[in-house]
Amino acid sequence: MQITSQGNVGVPLRVQLRLLMVSAVVIAVDQLSKWAVRSRMEIGETVEIHPWLHDVFDLAHTTNTGAAFGMFKSGSTILTVLAILVSAAIVYYNRTLAAEQVWMRTALGLQVGGAIGNMLDRLQQGYVTDFLHLHYWPVFNIADAAISIGVVILVTVMRSESKPAPARPAVAAPEPGPTPD
Repeated sequence: MQITSQGNVGVPLRVQLRLLMVSAVVIAVDQLSKWAVRSRMEIGETVEIHPWLHDVFDLAHTTNTGAAFGMFKSGSTILTVLAILVSAAIVYYNRTLAAEQVWMRTALGLQVGGAIGNMLDRLQQGYVTDFLHLHYWPVFNIADAAISIGVVILVTVMRSESKPAPARPAVAAPEPGPTPD
């Protein structure tokens, strides 16, 4: 017997759970990494990962009241409401996807996990903890990275689905010839 949700009859619930599993992993890794940074680094502190990387990447504990990469400063309340609404819409939309749309579910799971990870920070602290610093790029966190990777996968999937199938060359009919008696 195949257990399905109400949304897309015939799509097993275990297939639909991919989005929630991806989201849960993102939330766990994001929150654990932020906890480690907050408990081991002072706000404003920078830690060099390796001498070879000193001009490229380090950990820099910062806070952010805006969206990903420091955009929309002081928008914490609206971003929290937006995260809840978008996450709920994505979870609902997940029920309508065909079973074969594994990459779509993965992309959406990354986005939901990232949105909820940052939302939890806003609700608990009033700001988001950022710490990954690629030089010449704003400081970000695991949730921001998950959202960005999810968007790239989503765009890739949507572009591949919108391309028309390649035309098949027509098979030439055999030329008429003498018929055997």
